[in-house]
Amino acid sequence: MKISRIPIKDSRGRGAKGGFADAIRDKAGPAGMYVNILGKEATSLVGRRRTDRKGPSDAAIPSPASLPPVERRIRIAATDDAAFRSVVAAREGECAHGGYLHAVTFPIAMELMSKKSFPLRLLGLIHLENSVTQHRPVTLDTTVKVRVRVKEFGSHRRGTTVRILAEIWDSSGELAYTDESLYLSKQASGGAEKSDRATASGNSARDHRPDPRVGLTLIGQWRLPSTTGRAYAKVSGDANPIHLSNASAKLFGMKGAIAHGMYCASRALSQVTSDPSAPCEWTVEFGAPVQLPSTVSIWRDLSSESSGTRTLLRGVGPKKRKNFEFSWQSAGTSG
Repeated sequence: MKISRIPIKDSRGRGAKGGFADAIRDKAGPAGMYVNILGKEATSLVGRRRTDRKGPSDAAIPSPASLPPVERRIRIAATDDAAFRSVVAAREGECAHGGYLHAVTFPIAMELMSKKSFPLRLLGLIHLENSVTQHRPVTLDTTVKVRVRVKEFGSHRRGTTVRILAEIWDSSGELAYTDESLYLSKQASGGAEKSDRATASGNSARDHRPDPRVGLTLIGQWRLPSTTGRAYAKVSGDANPIHLSNASAKLFGMKGAIAHGMYCASRALSQVTSDPSAPCEWTVEFGAPVQLPSTVSIWRDLSSESSGTRTLLRGVGPKKRKNFEFSWQSAGTSG
């Protein structure tokens, strides 16, 4: 995905610095974005080496208000949206696919989180869930304003969470799209004793994991080849090595390449509605990673649809492991 940048300014209206990292990011696209991330990791490693084992203290977590947002003006190209739709099994449309709008905001979110002032390490950050409100369709081949900021930090039994809020205003100046992404950093573990308890609890939970298919109806299967991650990376700009190949994924501690969570969410959105650009609300919670290649069984909760409130899909992989849960409702429904 190529992002058109028209005069780049930060949240205070200042021009871009034009430094080496900025030049790399602008000229190399996704590769440059990860150069930025690795640069932050390298420069902060020495300073954090002593504290990473115990995680950042509460004092080390700044107020979200102290972290300036990042704003950009982006061209929503029809050709890029069409390429995105072809990967996530959606028909062509006159307005931007809701999943594509997340992809537009993603590199800007990475820019925000790769700043030195952001307290959490990006490598190893776990994507837990997304909550999206599509307020109005975004017309293709128009310029929008994107604003990304840290909404809040939180505590988790496995570390620290951060909620990133991305907003898109359309060419008329109306708020069109809001997207909250929740990430987990395990660098704040709270010590060995807590970790041991969490591990024991986690093992117990796995032993008694409920069958995610119960009460749902099988409606199909996604057969995902090993090229799925590379195909989605090309149209989304998310070129995280854990998605590209087994070799690159293993370098980062994975057993092999896994599908992007937002690929699954975008494809689920394509499946539940004939118009993935229309006003709606949807959430996705990520579970077990989707190993590539693999087959994901898609299960639908037909009982919830009888009341006309929502559509729920679950992706279930081998050994009855829930890969994701996707919930959608149009703007005209409530409940």
